[in-house]
Amino acid sequence: MSKTIRELSEELGVSKTAITKFLTPERRKLFAKKIDNRLSISDKGVSIIRQHFLSKSKTKIDNRIENKSTVVDFKNHDFDFNNELLSTLKNELAEKNKQIERLQKSIEQQNILIDQQQKLTLQANQKIENIESNLEISEPQDQKKESLTSKKDDPITNKKSKKHWWQF
Repeated sequence: MSKTIRELSEELGVSKTAITKFLTPERRKLFAKKIDNRLSISDKGVSIIRQHFLSKSKTKIDNRIENKSTVVDFKNHDFDFNNELLSTLKNELAEKNKQIERLQKSIEQQNILIDQQQKLTLQANQKIENIESNLEISEPQDQKKESLTSKKDDPITNKKSKKHWWQF
């Protein structure tokens, strides 16, 4: 029983142009007859076209199945990669947290040392002020005695000496 291109395309689930392209001029001479401006394909041509498109559809189905399996494999691979990346990032984050804790401890120790140094400096300044005030109290009495004795002992210093330009 012969069929038209339209009937075959509906049966096989392919477009009319795909069947028309498959029917090269040589195949048309062998399997097709023109009846009322329509191509009628013989039973032998119908079986050859079915085999061709069914084998293509099987390969397409096989390719789709393979593509799906490769997509699943890629998804599994991506999932594994993401898990590895996540664990690596978690390890790095934990290491960074440890480094931050160590830095905070060293900063606290440095602050304590600075505080101690400031206290010691303040104490040293207070001691220096106490010593200076004690010296000021005892100094004026000593200075009066020294100034009196120096004026009496050294009459040359009392005279104004004339200084020349070459004597500095």
